[in-house]
This record gives sequence, C-alpha cells and structure tokens, in this order.
Amino acid sequence: MALSRSFLDDLSKEEFLEKVNVVCSLVDYIVDEQGLLTSSLEKTMRLFGASRGSIFIYDEEKGTLNLKVSLGMELSDRDGIEKVLGSGIVGKVAELKRPIIVEDISKDKRFKDYKARKSYKTPSFICAPLIIKDELVGVICLADKYSDDMFYENELTLIDFLASQIALNYKRVNLYKKFDTMVDESKELKYRIGQIDTEKKTLKKQIYVQEKFATIGKLAGGIAHEFNNPLDGVLRYTNLCLENAKDDEVVRGYLLEIKHGLNRMIEIVRSLIACSRNELLGNETVELKGALSNSIKNVQSDILNKDIAIVHEIADDIPALPNFGLERILDNLLRNAIYAVEDKGEIKIKAFVSDNILEIVVSDTGRGIAEKDIKSIFEPFFTTKDISKGCGLGLTIVYEIVKCYNGRINVESSVSEGTVFTVEIPVEGNNGQDQ
Repeated sequence: MALSRSFLDDLSKEEFLEKVNVVCSLVDYIVDEQGLLTSSLEKTMRLFGASRGSIFIYDEEKGTLNLKVSLGMELSDRDGIEKVLGSGIVGKVAELKRPIIVEDISKDKRFKDYKARKSYKTPSFICAPLIIKDELVGVICLADKYSDDMFYENELTLIDFLASQIALNYKRVNLYKKFDTMVDESKELKYRIGQIDTEKKTLKKQIYVQEKFATIGKLAGGIAHEFNNPLDGVLRYTNLCLENAKDDEVVRGYLLEIKHGLNRMIEIVRSLIACSRNELLGNETVELKGALSNSIKNVQSDILNKDIAIVHEIADDIPALPNFGLERILDNLLRNAIYAVEDKGEIKIKAFVSDNILEIVVSDTGRGIAEKDIKSIFEPFFTTKDISKGCGLGLTIVYEIVKCYNGRINVESSVSEGTVFTVEIPVEGNNGQDQ
C-alpha cells in the first residue's frame, strides 16, 4: 500500500480550488470537442504533475474505446489505438466504471498479462471513467509523474471528480454543437420551424441543467478534498474510542452521537458529489418514521432554543423506500422551517399514502417567502439567508433527490403567514420490497 501523502497535501485550499476551477471552466470558452478534450487533459496532467496522459471516448455502436487525445506519447504509440471493455487498464476502468490506481504495473495481479510500452518511464498509472448517470462517456488515464513518484490513494477522489466534470463539459459541447446545427437547418427547412423550436427549448433546458451540475460539482470537489481525509481520521479514532469504552455507557453514548454526526457529514459530501454527477446514492431501504425521527433529533437543539412546537402525523401504512436520500429531504425542509419560524412558532409534518402517492407535507408558521423568490428557491446557491446561515444548496439537493424518486415538490407561501412544502413520491416502483 502506498503512503497517503501526495502533491495535493502541499496545496493550499485557494490553490487547489483555483486549479480545479480551471479544468471545470474550460467549457465556458472552448466550444469544439477536440480543443476541450486537449485542454482538459493538459490542465489535469499539470494538476497531477504527470508528463503522459490520454483520453479515450466510448463508441457505443462498436463497443470500443477510441483514443481521442494524448499528450507526452510518442507518435508511433498513437496510431489506431482502440480498446475493448475489460482489456488493459483503460478497458478495465471502463468495465468497472470506477477509478483505479496502479502502483506498479509489473507487480499488479489485475494486469498480469498487460505489457506496458517501453516508452513509459514509471510503472504507476491513475485512471478514471468519464461517466454521467452511469452512462460511460470515456476514460482518462495519466502516467509518468515528473517526480518519478507513484500515484497515491488520496488522489482517487480528485481524478474521479475531474473525470465527471470533463464528461459533463464534453456533453455540453455536444449539446451546443447540436443546437447550432439545428439553428442552421431551421433556416433551410421552414416547414420544420415548429418542431425545431420545441427541440431548441429542450436543448437549452438540458444545457442549463448541466450548468447547474457543473456549478455544484465545483463546490463538491472542494468539500471532498477538504473534508474526506480529516473525516476519515476522526471517524477511525472515534471507533477506537468506542472499542475501549465498553464499560462506560455514558461515554459510549457521547461517542455514538459523535459517530452519527460524522456519518451525516460524510453523507452530505456524498450527496453533493452524487448531485454533481446526477447519480443515485444506494440500494438500501429506509422507513419514513425512522428517517423523520433522526431528522428531528439532528435539529433538536434549534427546536428547543426557539421553543418551537413540532407536530407530526405519520400514517402506519407507508412502505419502505429506497434510500436515495429521504432523510436528507426531511433534514433540509425542517432546517428551513426552523430558520423561518420565530420563537414559539409551530412546524407540522404530515405523511400519508393516497392513490399510490406518498405525500409528505411540511408546514410552518414562519415569515414566509416573497412571491418574487418562489421560482428561484430550488436554484443552486440562491438564498435569502445571511452568509453565516446557509449557502443556498439545501433545497437544490432536496429537488434533485425528489427527482431520483420520480417525484415532485410544490411550495405555497405568503409573507408573514408561513410556508407549506409538499413532496409527492410514487409508491409503485419506489417500494423497497420491489427493488
């Protein structure tokens, strides 16, 4: 196992975010596929200190990965490179759809039949899939660090995040290209104006959504880099303390509360990264009553400080749901309601199943939302709170999780009269027993 230290440990938070932002923002001024891939690879190699790299794009029709751009590779190595799923490092990453590190290719049992080209200077590789919502777009592979050092495990999160951003940017360029082509065709084919107008609006909406994900992705990458390693260390020592505090129930209770809070922080990071990649989080199931109990427990101190009355009516026939983030929905809606309610206000939570639809209604007696802000509350980073109270991602995450359930969320509010959020989730197809 390689040591955990890498070049990332020498970067300040500002330097790291600046370098990551350079890769994420390339699509803002590069509109051709080849130029985007070349610049993305160049900036990523520079960030990792690699002198050799390549990007392969997946051809779904042929089922092959074709080399689209390479840097630091000899001309004789570039001609006609084509990989199949499962073959070599690139093919294995594409098949597994997850990033991998090869410390020494000559000693790695996963690639015992693989022979690296003689032109490689070092035996270490890092490789990640370009994917969007489990759809394989391609693979990025880096090798030959300038320092002749190997790649490290704590660089996996960064290469995985950057790969997802490159995939999003590549898709956005394709959408722009398709959009431009459709505009040109509309000038020649007048009889298709109506149909093209509809398609243009759809494409614009898709581009807007991709921009949302890219924006959240920038934040997610920074959080993952800043929080993951410290959180892992604190969680590890908390578990050690639990093992050595078996006879002290009071201390164990405190430690379990700490562990629960750490796990919530880890889940928040996972939620942000999943939101940026537009993917689901897991296959476990969750009971609504248990999720609500945890959510209320998480905000208990805020409830007591404001002397807020919590009233909940939860039907007994609500089935278990896949755990795509139900507790995160309740957490964020409750926190928003608590923020809006003045002292001695009231928050009601109702949940019931009607016509195969689970309805979750969270209402409060708070200050309400201005009519001009209603349409913007689910947009990333939109907030009416002070900067110290929130960054405007809570309702964005709620909206994305509700979409994972194929559901919808509605809001009704009047200034000084309170707010009502209604989440509707189809039970059929979301029942945990059917998964």
